[in-house]
Amino acid sequence: MSRAGFTGLDWAVIGAYLLFALGIGVWVGRKSRGTVENFFLSGRQLPWWLAGTSMVATSFASDTPLVISSWTRTGGVAGNWRWWAYIMSTLLVVVLFARLWRRSAVLTDIEFMELRYSGRPARFLRGFKSIYQVVFMHCFVMGWVILGMTKVLTVLFDLSSEPLFSLGPVAITPVWAVMLGCALLALIYSEVAGLWGVVLTDFVQFGVALAGSITLMVMVVNAFGGTAGLVEALRANPLSADKLSMAPNTEGVELFDPVTWTASFWQFAVFVGVIWFANKNADGSGVMVQRILASKNERHAWLATLWYAVAHNAVRPWPWILVALASLLVLPPAQVASPVDGLVTSVNEVTMVLTDGLGAVHEVALPATAVEGWDAVPLVSSGDEVRAGQVLASTDDEAAYPEMMLRFLPSGLLGLLAASFLAAFMSTIDTHVNLASSYLVNDLYRRFLRPNEPEKHYVRAGRVTGPLVLALAVFFAAASDSVRGMFDVFTALFSGVGVVYLARWLWWRINAWSEIAALITSGAVTWALQRWPEWGAGLLPDQLVAGGQPVFAGTLLVVVVFSTLVVVPVTLATPPVDPGQLRRFYDLVQPVGFWGPLRGADRPSPWAVPRLVIAWLAATVFVLGCVLLPGELIFEGAAPAAAWVALGGSGLALFLALPGRSSRDVAGRP
Repeated sequence: MSRAGFTGLDWAVIGAYLLFALGIGVWVGRKSRGTVENFFLSGRQLPWWLAGTSMVATSFASDTPLVISSWTRTGGVAGNWRWWAYIMSTLLVVVLFARLWRRSAVLTDIEFMELRYSGRPARFLRGFKSIYQVVFMHCFVMGWVILGMTKVLTVLFDLSSEPLFSLGPVAITPVWAVMLGCALLALIYSEVAGLWGVVLTDFVQFGVALAGSITLMVMVVNAFGGTAGLVEALRANPLSADKLSMAPNTEGVELFDPVTWTASFWQFAVFVGVIWFANKNADGSGVMVQRILASKNERHAWLATLWYAVAHNAVRPWPWILVALASLLVLPPAQVASPVDGLVTSVNEVTMVLTDGLGAVHEVALPATAVEGWDAVPLVSSGDEVRAGQVLASTDDEAAYPEMMLRFLPSGLLGLLAASFLAAFMSTIDTHVNLASSYLVNDLYRRFLRPNEPEKHYVRAGRVTGPLVLALAVFFAAASDSVRGMFDVFTALFSGVGVVYLARWLWWRINAWSEIAALITSGAVTWALQRWPEWGAGLLPDQLVAGGQPVFAGTLLVVVVFSTLVVVPVTLATPPVDPGQLRRFYDLVQPVGFWGPLRGADRPSPWAVPRLVIAWLAATVFVLGCVLLPGELIFEGAAPAAAWVALGGSGLALFLALPGRSSRDVAGRP
């Protein structure tokens, strides 16, 4: 199937969308004036539907279809468990942490450090995280979003790779010029309108992005004669026949004998059994917490998070997954692995030459595809050391999604989907610029440098920091070449902190040193595994090792284990939080768990914890049902009656068991 090109109609659609988005941002600019709460938290007046949709829109970036396409093409539908596993932690936020965050009434999740902890360690942690999270979280996230957008623009617009000019070490090609223009547009309306502008444009951008992905799915499915025709074609093709299962391969697997576990089952076990509670979002991501804190009250906070859980995991991904599966038939994958440990001595368009440790020369041909415009590209360069089994060249699974757009969409609709990518891109950039600025202003500048300035001064400071944050994100994007690679490093970097993030709400003994130890250990172990992968490979079962180094799930497992082993003794060996500080925190937030020294006569109901557990389990079954039932309907043509009963029953149980359905409103700062 030939590739289409952009027409005047497509460009008109894109231009109309960009003007509309900018107009919304400027129109609501007046709402952000006056105070930092208005600028960074919309005056704590967001309704649940707007806050929740903004969460979804922010997590739906231009890189998201690319990454999910890559995971689906390589691991099938079951490959999406690496992010579906986070459903369980998201639903903990729904049933418990959304209410607790809203009660805290802090301006940012980093300000929480001095609400929960005390003394110099708390002050240090707040200042350190205000910089660390901006650089290694939000700028990193924007970096891979920018990188994803450059890949989309490269495929869609077929722009020249010749530099137009340079900004320091960054060569500005036509692709980078277009991408930076969109980023600056998002920066403008987030600077003018604050969080109100961000969430209102997010609402529109989510609708545009979802409409675009559904449009492409419909066009692709219809080209195969409908859903049944696509599924039949997928089952008949050896490249895709094993990609339709929503569960990992369990052939020969005995549940209580890890020796029998397959590689896919090991990875599934790590994602579902460990990572959901050990990752940095265990009690809510920074973006989620910002929307929770900006919600009208506790009821709006947990409803926003529940809507996010359903829309993010069940509504949004299936159009991408179906297009990714169909792309295996249209754009077949091809790759070649190194036959030896050795050194790459030369690379050209058709071959690469390796020299092994004995001096023998090995010539490796780059794999060819029969599809025009879909070629394997080298993943290594001359002078690189490689290991036997390491992939040397491959087709780019991340580029499959925009390639499908070019091959299936007519004029006008191609412009609509391109606009949907711009919408997804801008909705993520504006949020992370606003949130990162809130950290720098509230938790660094205001707290430690200029504590007694008027509110308008801090709003102006927030507008100054935005461009600096975006510039650093561009640097990260320019320094990497793989969206998936950046995502993997980022996830590993914070994969060992979740245990502490959960425990700080549940156990009085957790202190600032616990978090410091978790952050340092996670970062150090991630760096060590990047530097000496063979060390990590020696600690893991063979199923979690490939090419002499840990696979992604293996890396996460090593980081989590080491972080936990360090955090527990550090917590017990360091002084507890000041009793007065703990008392203020407990009285304000009213957490559940192990708070015996603080409760006194204020004993919680004996049904409080069982009710929370029931609500969490019911919510998990309900959302997982919403995720998996579409797959049953698509691939099997029907779903078992028991599945529908479980879905309805779990939804009812969630409603009945969920505590705190009141509209308790805690406004202002603690």
